Amino acid sequence: MNEKAKGAFLWGSATAAYQCEGAWQEDGKGISNWDAFCHSDKNVVNPVNADVSCDYYHHYEEDIKMLANGGQNAYRFSIAWTRIIPDGIGAVNEAGVAFYNRVIDCCLGHGVEPLVTMYHYDLPQALFERGGWENRETCEAYAAYAKTCFERFGDRVHYWATINEPNYETQCCYAAGNYPPNVQDLGRRWRAMYHLLLGSAMAVAEFRAGGYQGMIGLVNDSYSIETLVDDESYRKAAHCADLFYNRCVNDTCVLGEPPRDFVEKLVADGYDLSYVLDGDDEILRSGTVDYLGVNAYLRYLVKPYTQGETHLKMSNSGKKGDRVEAVVKNWFELDRDESIPTNDWDMEIYPKGLYNLLMALHDLYPDTPFIITENGIGYHEHLDELGNVHDPYRIEFQSQHIAWMREAMREGVDVRGYFVWSTMDVYSWINGYAKRYGLVYIDYDNGNKRIPKDSYYWYKGFISSLE
Repeated sequence: MNEKAKGAFLWGSATAAYQCEGAWQEDGKGISNWDAFCHSDKNVVNPVNADVSCDYYHHYEEDIKMLANGGQNAYRFSIAWTRIIPDGIGAVNEAGVAFYNRVIDCCLGHGVEPLVTMYHYDLPQALFERGGWENRETCEAYAAYAKTCFERFGDRVHYWATINEPNYETQCCYAAGNYPPNVQDLGRRWRAMYHLLLGSAMAVAEFRAGGYQGMIGLVNDSYSIETLVDDESYRKAAHCADLFYNRCVNDTCVLGEPPRDFVEKLVADGYDLSYVLDGDDEILRSGTVDYLGVNAYLRYLVKPYTQGETHLKMSNSGKKGDRVEAVVKNWFELDRDESIPTNDWDMEIYPKGLYNLLMALHDLYPDTPFIITENGIGYHEHLDELGNVHDPYRIEFQSQHIAWMREAMREGVDVRGYFVWSTMDVYSWINGYAKRYGLVYIDYDNGNKRIPKDSYYWYKGFISSLE
């Protein structure tokens, strides 16, 4: 392990543009699918928006300085496509470029390495209305946008991520139906996911054609897939779940092709794959990543499929008992271990799952470095009578996950960085402002005042202890 060398290991935290920036109509920014959705009558679960959020657009200097003062040497953030090219294609918005230039320069001025994600769910609405990621033209538009990012920021950014969570985004958009376009159609999910991965490969090709220095990867939410019973039917269910959640994305971006048995299963289930064109295999093979970003929150326990139609449900209420559910016809069902603790959103807390996941990923991709691009826990939180936030549950969560990550590193897994989700409290997709992940509390009712939580100071102390 070499994480004591702060220049060699990234210790940081992360945000995403739509969730934190606000300024939704300032300085030439276009409308994204999330702007449109949050202002529509489809936004019914927690009907709020991120028009202002924590107003990072006007507070980024304060936030980056606080991050640096907390001992962090890296910051993962995303660029809003709509700030750079407002309608997804066409003219570049120079005011948007200038904003991210200021953010990047601010990071570097404080000794913070930027890890820049170019797409984190917020698609230009103009492209969304033409089919979004179901339309192959979005891949070409995205590659052109990525090229612009490399040209404008590539002299200073040495860590890039093409796409954030092709798995989870398409699950929510096209399976659970709680993200726009709010449908439940796995065939459309596979089409959109394929185009996200194709667009990522096209962006990687642009990066390499430009001769830019640094590493480019893709970020996926990945899960340790486990069972409570050790027999052949459970092992088969676990394999199907691994294909469904993990390898459909990870194999494609790391190895350059989707798993053969995954494709065979789609064909056997009757899905239309006519969107896969001649020549795509070469695009995918030539667009493999330098590292895999791992967003790690929980494991999935699975069991064999029994009966019923496909049904996926996410937890958005913040109430115990409102848990994630999944039945995928002819594939698997989610299981549950009632002895394992959960957070306010009834998500399992199982830190060893990160170790199990990293070991499984290392077995599949032994030559690939990994960066833990998100790891965190959401709770309902409030200021106490002295204006502080005590979050021992977050300290326990982060410290135990880091311990298991370091154990995997001791056993040979090449991990290059660790990012807490999130730098500060932000708008949480669908959950709004009730679900708080931040190391820093945002007092939304008091001018978005920033108040470091106990976990912020713990993380600072932990990082300094490595020096």
